[in-house]
Amino acid sequence: MSVLRGVTTHPTHWRLPATGLALVLAAGAAFAADAPPAGAESPVAASAPRSAQDERAQAHAEFRRLFDAGEYAAAVEQGRRVVELTERQGAGHDEEMQVALMNLALAQQRAGDYVAAEAGFQRVIELIEASGRLTSPRLARAYAGLGVTYHSARRFDLAAASLERAIALNRRAEGLFNEEQLPLLAKQVDSLTEIGKFEEALLAQRYALRVVGRHEGERSLAFARQLESVGRWYTRVRSFEAARATLRSAAGLAESIAGPGATALVGPLTGIADNARRWLTDPIIRELGSADEQRGSMFHDPVMPAPPGLSPSTIATEGLKALERAAAIVDAHPDASPALVAGVHSQLGDWHTARQAPERAKPSYLRAWQAAGSAPDGARLQQSLFGAPQLIRYVAPDNWDRYARRPPEEVERLDVELELTVTADGGIRDAQVVSGGDDERFVNQAIRAAETARYRPRLVDGQPADTPGVRFVQPFYVLREDKPAPQGGGG
Repeated sequence: MSVLRGVTTHPTHWRLPATGLALVLAAGAAFAADAPPAGAESPVAASAPRSAQDERAQAHAEFRRLFDAGEYAAAVEQGRRVVELTERQGAGHDEEMQVALMNLALAQQRAGDYVAAEAGFQRVIELIEASGRLTSPRLARAYAGLGVTYHSARRFDLAAASLERAIALNRRAEGLFNEEQLPLLAKQVDSLTEIGKFEEALLAQRYALRVVGRHEGERSLAFARQLESVGRWYTRVRSFEAARATLRSAAGLAESIAGPGATALVGPLTGIADNARRWLTDPIIRELGSADEQRGSMFHDPVMPAPPGLSPSTIATEGLKALERAAAIVDAHPDASPALVAGVHSQLGDWHTARQAPERAKPSYLRAWQAAGSAPDGARLQQSLFGAPQLIRYVAPDNWDRYARRPPEEVERLDVELELTVTADGGIRDAQVVSGGDDERFVNQAIRAAETARYRPRLVDGQPADTPGVRFVQPFYVLREDKPAPQGGGG
C-alpha cells in the first residue's frame, strides 16, 4: 500500500477499491445510483397539529438540502431532528418513521458512521417485519441499505448476505428480471469476490447479463457495457484469458452497433489494456508461463475454459494497440468529454511507465494534463489525476495473502512500512523502513516488492516531478501461532 502525506492506498495488485452505492428510499421508488433520499410525500397524520407538520416539513427540506450538497455530517444532525419530530407526532405513524429512519441511516452511511447506519437500517427492518408487511418494497430497500453499509465497512460476508436478501425481496415485488436490481447485483458481485466466493459472483454477473438482455436486447450498448463489466471482473480474479475473450466480445458488439469511432469502444479497449498490463506483471503467471496461465487463476470458469495461452509479446502488443486506438477515438470524437480524454491519455502514459518507457509516457501525461485543465472543474481533475503519485504497477510477494481470508481470531496482519521517493520517471529510490521491521524475511520481501513498483508521477505544470516522502506499506498475513517474536528485549 502506498501512503502519501497521510493518504493511504492499498497495492493489493488486482483488487478494486470498494465504492459506495446510493439508494432511493422513497416508497415505490427504484434502486439507483446517486439517488436522493426519500421525499416527504408520505402524508402526515391528520391528528398532528399544522405547526408540527410544517416544522417537520421544514426540517426535512433542510435535511434534503444538506444531503444533496454532500454535507453529510450536518445532514445527520438534521436527520436526527426529523426523526425526533416524527416521534412527537405519536404512535401509529410507522411509514413516516421508516422513511425518517432510512434517510438518517443513509446520511450516516455517507458520513462514514457505519455503526449508526447499521443500527438505523436494522431498526427499519424490525419495524417493517413487526407490521407484517414482508413484501413491502421498503423492506428490500432497508436490506439494501444494510448491505451497502456492511460493504462500506468492509464486512463483506454480512454485506453479501444482506444484499442477497434485498435482491430476493426486490424480485418478489418487481419481477425476476427487473432493472432495479442491477446496482445491487454489482455490489453483491464485489462483496462475494472479496470473500472468495467466485462461482457465486459469476452467477450474479450472468444474471445481470440476462436482465440487461431482456430489457435492452443482446445487441445493445447496454449489453456491451455489461459484458465489459464481466470482462473486468475476470481480470480482477486473474482469469485473464476469459477476460480477454469477454472484453473483445464487448468491443466487437459496441463497434457493430455504434461504429469504429464511437466512444462506446473506449471502455472495452481500456479494459483489454488493463488486462494485459496486469497479466504481464502477475506473480503467479510469471512463474507458470503463458501456456498454462489458467492454473494460476483465483477462479476457474468451467463454462469458459481458457484457450491456448499467448506469448507476452503478443499480449503486450494487443494491450498497447487497444490503448492507442482508445486515445485516437477520444481525440477525434467531438463529443468526448475532457475527463474522458484525460482518463484515456493518463492510462496510455501509465502503460509506458509500467513498461519502463518514461520518455514515451511524457507526451501522454501532458495531453491528459491539458485535457483535464479544460474541464469545468479542471483544477480539481488535474489534482485528482496528477496531484500525487499513483501506484500503477506492483508485483506482490508470493503468498503475502495466503491466510487473508481466514477468521480474524486465527490470523494477524503484519505491515512493513517503507518511506521512499517516487522519481519523475515513475520509479523509486531511497527506500527506508519506517515500521514493521521485526522480521527480516518480511522486510526483504517488502523492499523487493517496492522495487517492482511503478507510479504515475506527480505533475507540476504538466511535467513529471520527483516526490519524496511517499509511504509504501506491504501487508503480510500470518497465523497467530506463527507470528514472529519481536527482536531484542531479552529475558
